[in-house]
Amino acid sequence: MTSPRSSRRVSIDALESLCESAVRVAGGSAETAAVLASATVAAERRGRREVGVAHLIDYLDAFRGGRLNRDAQPQVSGGRAAVVTVDADRGTAQLAFAHAFAELVERARACGVAVLAVYDSYSAGELGHYASRVAEEGLIALACANSPALMAAYGAREPITGTNPLSFALPHPSGPRMFDQATSATAWVTIRDAALRGEAIPDGWALDADGNPTGDASAALGGALLPFGGVKGANIAIMIEMLAAMAGGSFSLDAAPFDSGAQSPRLGLFVVAIDPTAFDPSYVHRAETHLQLLATAHGADFGRRKPPVTEVELSEDLYLRLVTP
Repeated sequence: MTSPRSSRRVSIDALESLCESAVRVAGGSAETAAVLASATVAAERRGRREVGVAHLIDYLDAFRGGRLNRDAQPQVSGGRAAVVTVDADRGTAQLAFAHAFAELVERARACGVAVLAVYDSYSAGELGHYASRVAEEGLIALACANSPALMAAYGAREPITGTNPLSFALPHPSGPRMFDQATSATAWVTIRDAALRGEAIPDGWALDADGNPTGDASAALGGALLPFGGVKGANIAIMIEMLAAMAGGSFSLDAAPFDSGAQSPRLGLFVVAIDPTAFDPSYVHRAETHLQLLATAHGADFGRRKPPVTEVELSEDLYLRLVTP
């Protein structure tokens, strides 16, 4: 029997091949497999383990359960100069984004700013994937997405909105400066992992099924997460939901679960791309000079770039779930 603490190190290239193969075995198309594997490995390289391989398992289960379309054919449209919309066809947001990416970049450069709205998609995964890709093209990026209702807010004792993450990225020749954060005090998958390990969770993270504060991760899974910063975090979560659902994505209360059942959550993704040269050709240089000052003079390193990762350590259990059909 495998020890729950055993693990193995996998190179980045090998991991991407394993992820791509796993998606194909689960029934995903070749195009979906390539895009999803790339996004998963990028999350691992950025240290976002909770939305890396661990979250890919949710996608594999969703393919098999029917809540994620194996053969999605995203449809891109845009009736106005700075607007691009994509019907994800109940597929992955990563695939829908890939289909619209070139159009978004082209329109942002032509208009100074452009907006991409995706609807009818599965969970967006790591938001940093979308913001970073835009920033790599020399554009400033803001990305947000909603999720099925998992979080209580404004005094509600049950889930009324998603964990609704937000990501922002600035371009830089050495790689974007980026942050990616949920509006909940912690990610839902963090609670799930704590429950699997039988570990307690900190105060202020969640409520139980009766709407009472709890430090029991298993009880939290039957209750609701809490926003960071109380009402301030809740305000941001609702703002994100209003943007993410703009093109027709489900509001969180209407979204089917992403981890059970046979129905797609049909969620939304909203990405803003801004060409800083439309405002000031020197902006990117000025911004980086300022951020360097914050880091060197004050020890505040915003969106810090981490050293490249060449290997990822996976638990043996997670590795086996990835390679076992």
